[in-house]
Amino acid sequence: MNRTKERIAVVAGQTFGKYGYYKTSMEDIARAAHKAKGSLYYHFNSKELLFKTIVERELANLKSALSVIFAQEDVDVRDILKAYMLERMKILSTSINYRETLRPEFYEFYEFLNEMKDEMEQWEVEQIHVLLKKGIKHGTLEIPGKPKVYARVVVMMLKGLEGPFFLKGEYDKLLAHFDDLIHVITKGISKL
Repeated sequence: MNRTKERIAVVAGQTFGKYGYYKTSMEDIARAAHKAKGSLYYHFNSKELLFKTIVERELANLKSALSVIFAQEDVDVRDILKAYMLERMKILSTSINYRETLRPEFYEFYEFLNEMKDEMEQWEVEQIHVLLKKGIKHGTLEIPGKPKVYARVVVMMLKGLEGPFFLKGEYDKLLAHFDDLIHVITKGISKL
């Protein structure tokens, strides 16, 4: 990404984060970036494409941080699973523009966001599936049924918490209890 495009993306992320998607215009972003509105349209042909780029960056940041956790060797898979859940929600708590996509109107009108979020969900399910199979193989986990189903349920559960945590402002209030909840989940699949 060239420097101008990068500068626009950074400023757009801050502007969307401050005012929200609906209240932010391309003119607002151009003014904040000290660029002509035409320059924005040259690099990003629509507000939707610019917003998508910002959310993609936040999800790429999430994936990068979670990849480090999933790549750990010689660590109990239960601890990895716990670290994954805590880190995922911590990063999303600061992903202002991703949180904006949790609003119901985004599901209805912005298909491109749903596709992007579905890809992230599939990636998470696959990472957890591999992790669970590793735990079963090493004898630390006992999962009745298929590990892939459990992996999907874990991701669905976390996604289900996103609305209350981030849209209703419950994250900070419930954070102290989230660690205990994760312990109950991981303890339930522990063989030992």
